[in-house]
Amino acid sequence: MNELMLSIFSGVIAMATFLTVIISYMFIAVAILRIRSAEQQKAFFHLCSHLTAVTIFYGTLSFSYIQPSSQYSVEQEKMVSVFYTLVIPMLNPLIYSLRNKEVKDAVRRAIEMKYSL
Repeated sequence: MNELMLSIFSGVIAMATFLTVIISYMFIAVAILRIRSAEQQKAFFHLCSHLTAVTIFYGTLSFSYIQPSSQYSVEQEKMVSVFYTLVIPMLNPLIYSLRNKEVKDAVRRAIEMKYSL
């Protein structure tokens, strides 16, 4: 019973915060759509990178905290913890740097070089 109540409360809190974030991003998207300049595309890509980071963050949170502990092993819990504490913070700079034209060109050249060999 305690595990069920914990799961329900964790789910409600996680969904409430997630919905708050999504609603605020929808307001930001509407504000971006009202912009009538070359800055609109730049602002939209900035929003998309933020949304990607938030989605990865909440996906990991929901997997580790909402799922009852009896359904997965200690090894899975360790893997999720490592992903949550190490991989996500390391992905954020990569996600945000992909908006940079020089970084995009370097990644494109590296991929082309790899497949041309």
